[in-house]
Amino acid sequence: MGSGAISWISGWNFSSALAAQTPAPANGSYPDEILNPVEVHGADAIPVIGKLPGARRLYVLPDAKGEYHLLGSLVMTRIARPQETGGTYELATFAGVTGSAMPRHTHLASHSALLVMAGDVEMELADKRWRMLRGDFANIPPGTPHSWTMRSDRGRVALFTMGDRSGAAYAAMGSPANDATLPASAVPVASDKLAQAAMAGDFQLAPANSAATGEPVRVSNLVLPATSTHYVLLDGGGERYGGNTFCAKDANTNGQFLFIMTEGGSGGGVGAHFHARHTEDFFALDGETRVWAYGQAVPLRSGDFVQAPPRNMHGFKMMEPYNRFVGFLTPGIFENFFTHGQPGQNGVGGRGGGEGSANTGRGGNFGGPGGRGGFVRPGPGTDMFRQLMMSGVGPDGYPLDVHGPTLPLPPQDPLWTSGPQTSLNLPLLLREHGKMLCGGWTASREITPELKRALRLKPKAESFV
Repeated sequence: MGSGAISWISGWNFSSALAAQTPAPANGSYPDEILNPVEVHGADAIPVIGKLPGARRLYVLPDAKGEYHLLGSLVMTRIARPQETGGTYELATFAGVTGSAMPRHTHLASHSALLVMAGDVEMELADKRWRMLRGDFANIPPGTPHSWTMRSDRGRVALFTMGDRSGAAYAAMGSPANDATLPASAVPVASDKLAQAAMAGDFQLAPANSAATGEPVRVSNLVLPATSTHYVLLDGGGERYGGNTFCAKDANTNGQFLFIMTEGGSGGGVGAHFHARHTEDFFALDGETRVWAYGQAVPLRSGDFVQAPPRNMHGFKMMEPYNRFVGFLTPGIFENFFTHGQPGQNGVGGRGGGEGSANTGRGGNFGGPGGRGGFVRPGPGTDMFRQLMMSGVGPDGYPLDVHGPTLPLPPQDPLWTSGPQTSLNLPLLLREHGKMLCGGWTASREITPELKRALRLKPKAESFV
C-alpha cells in the first residue's frame, strides 16, 4: 500500500463500467477469504535478503544485484523473474555506455512500462523519437514498436513487463555475465542472437521507422492519457493525489498494473499490513525508504527493490528530507484506495526532473468529514486497516484489498509492533497521516506545504547524466 490520499468513506459506491461488470455480492456477503484472510507466517514469511529467492517470496534485492546477461554492450540485470513472481510480471534493468542500444522491436502479448533511472536515453516509441532523462516514463502496450539507445555513458533504464515471456527473450539475446560491469565500448546485439530471442519468448523485430529523422524531442508531456495508448511522461507528470502520482492507471494498462511515484519528506509511511489479492513492489529512486519486511527493517536507496507478494506483511517509512520510490502493483485492483473514484491533478507536475519549481495547482477536495468521499473518524479500538478496506471497492466489486495483522507481529522492530498497532493511538495517527499525505481532513489533492518543501529538494535529472 502506497502513502496515498487516504479517506474513509461513508456510504460510497464505486460505479464505473468495470465494476458494473463484476458487481459485489448481494448484501455485502463477501467470502471469508476476501474479508478475513490470514497473512503468510512461519518460515515462508521470512524475507530473503540480498539475492533472488527462486520462488514467489517476500524479498529484498540491493541495487545492481540479480541475474546478469550481456546483450551486445547492454548489461541486463534481472531483478524479478517468473519464478519470483509466479509468472505474473518481470523486472530488469538495462545499462550501457554511449551508443549501446536495444533494436526496434515489439512484444505481441506483453504490456511494458519503462522508467529512465540515469543517463541521457533516446527512446523511439511507435512513430516518434524522444530524449529521456532520469524519472521519465514510457507506457508500452502490446504491439507497440519501440527501441532505446544510450546517449551517455551512464544510461540505465528499468523495464517492467507483464507475463513471463519477455525476460526469456532478452536472456536468449545475450550471454550470462558474472556481474553488472559495463563493456568499454558499444557493440550491437548480434543478428543471430536476435533470431534466438524471437524463438525464446515474446520478442519480434520491427521494421525501421523511416519517418523518424532529425534529433529526438525532449519529453515534455505532463498529462496522463485516459486510454491504453502508448505515451511518454516527463518526470513529475501524471495524475497526482497528494504524495502519489500515477504514471499508469488501470485505464492505461487494461487493469494489469498500476505504476505510482510516491514522494515525500521524512516521517511519511504506513504500518504493517498485507494485501491478499495483489503484489506490491517498492523500487527506490531517491532518499531512503525504510521497508519493514515481516520483522526486518531494511533501508532502501536508489535501485534497491522489494517484492511483497499477496499475504506477505510489509510496511514503510520515509526517512530523509526528500524521498521517492516507485510502487508497482499488479493487478490494478487497488487503484480506488488512492483515488476513491475521484480525478486527481492531471499534469501539474511538481518538479519535472528538477526543472522549474513545485506547482501547488488547484485540485479541490474529496469532501468534508463523514461526507461523500470524506473521512470517517474512528473511535478508540477501531481497526485502521479494516476501515480502509471497507471504505470502497475495487473494479472486481470486492472491498479494497488491504488488511492489518491477524497474528502477533514479530518483535524485532518496535517502530511497527507498537505505535501504529495500538488502538488508543489510532485517532491521532489517522489525523496526522491524513494531514501529512492528503492535506488534512478534507483529503485535498493539492500539494501540501510539507510536500512542497520536500519537492524543492528533488535532485535534478541532469545530475545523473
